[in-house]
Amino acid sequence: MFALGIRYLMGWAMAAADGARKEGAEWPPHPDRVFMALAAAWFETGEDPQEGEVLQWLELLQPPGIWASPKEDRVPTTSYVPVNDTSVATSKTVSILCSTTEASLGKLKEAGLALLPEFRSRQPRGFPVAIPHHPVVYLVWPDDLPVAHRQALETLSRKVTSIGHSASLVQMWLTDEPPRPNLVPKNGISQHRLRVFGPGRLNYLRERCNRVAVICYLELEEQIKRAKGRDKKALQNLQNERFPGGSPVSLRPEPGLWQGYNVPVSAPAVSVQGSLFDPRLVILKIAGRRLSLPVTLKLTEALRGALFAACPDPIPEWLSGHTADGAPSKNPHLGLIPLPFAGADHADGRLMGIALVLPKNLDPAEVDRILTPWLWNVETGEARRNRLFDGQWLECTVELETSETPPTNLKLETWTASSRRWATVTPVVLDRHFDGAKKWELAAESVKVGCERIGLPRPGDVLLHPVSMIQGVPRANEFPRLTRKKDGGRMHHAHAIITFDEVVQGPIMVGAGRFRGYGFCRPLTQGGGDHG
Repeated sequence: MFALGIRYLMGWAMAAADGARKEGAEWPPHPDRVFMALAAAWFETGEDPQEGEVLQWLELLQPPGIWASPKEDRVPTTSYVPVNDTSVATSKTVSILCSTTEASLGKLKEAGLALLPEFRSRQPRGFPVAIPHHPVVYLVWPDDLPVAHRQALETLSRKVTSIGHSASLVQMWLTDEPPRPNLVPKNGISQHRLRVFGPGRLNYLRERCNRVAVICYLELEEQIKRAKGRDKKALQNLQNERFPGGSPVSLRPEPGLWQGYNVPVSAPAVSVQGSLFDPRLVILKIAGRRLSLPVTLKLTEALRGALFAACPDPIPEWLSGHTADGAPSKNPHLGLIPLPFAGADHADGRLMGIALVLPKNLDPAEVDRILTPWLWNVETGEARRNRLFDGQWLECTVELETSETPPTNLKLETWTASSRRWATVTPVVLDRHFDGAKKWELAAESVKVGCERIGLPRPGDVLLHPVSMIQGVPRANEFPRLTRKKDGGRMHHAHAIITFDEVVQGPIMVGAGRFRGYGFCRPLTQGGGDHG
């Protein structure tokens, strides 16, 4: 294992996460940005062959893990900066203007005064800054660093003076004892997307910079200015021969490859049984019009419609819940669950987010292909804000939750932690209508069967009730009922407390409406214990 340590000497990092818009600060520094800083140091210090070899060796490694502290953004401000140098008039024109007393200010500015700070025009520009809680970042590779590369990498890292904006000064060093990364590369849907580098990146940067040609051209320009007569003519011919297209240019490099990153998941000390659904929920936060928990059905229908509209044809079975011939799928498929403000004092049941629940054992590459373009802006790497509208009154936007410290009800562990006892936040829809003196026992039995149907052990006890045990959750009769497709009949539902004989892991969605947000359960942990 080896790592590159980076200390931000000013206590902040200035780099734009959104390219030319410069509205958001980038944090942590993307591995590709760090690689470009190393490459720039190499280009500017003589291109030592051994340092070049170590850069090309780094290109072949897998993306590094990252240790970085949380950050805060500086309040964005707009600065007005002078534009680049303007052209000036010839010495003859300046001489004439200076000799006359009638020269206007406009003509004088055109002749050269526009180069002075007080006369230069200014353009608005943002300088996004991230202020980390700790100024040190580590890029960590699990690979062994070959002895042949150690000295070169150590020397090159010391040459790096800034990352991102030139005012974002850093100290970089090589270390063998970094902290454990708190962000690791992950395939498929992830919480963060960072730019990384790959094979050929160094040569690409060299071609985009075009440094040799630019320097050669400028040197010829200077020699032509000093030369006279035949020598000057010969130099001009040489310049035209080498650069028939005129002055060569350096181009800004395009972003490198994109790689998903997530917080590393520790393996549980004791194996805990879970359902058929992946506990790694894809959590979206809701913005816009305030929505209450009973609108779950409308919200999930709007979200499902948006996903289908964005999905390339054919829509896969795990997403639609239907086979290619239109029949209902018998395999687990995508579920949508509401995430309300619940389970705490003053909870009011308003919807804070909604989550995509994927079946286990899906191909991460397939999930990435379908969902990533909808969740992320593939050009800027920012989370995409998607509008949901049901065609009537429900309207809001949803965006992938990426903050380091999300609210409690938008955290995975709030909904997927292990527990023996669970309570519903949306009522369980019963798949049949029960009559008679034992109708509640029969209804509870159907919930137990529903738990087995999603891969959980059979609960020891199920209690159905019109009121949820979770604070802030509305009564069951405040939720609209589902209807049967075959006859349009309304299906009964109720809140439930489900007790297992052993600890199980979430998410738990049970009952007939489980893929549409009903029958969703939360670990019963109120009161400081797990009620286990």
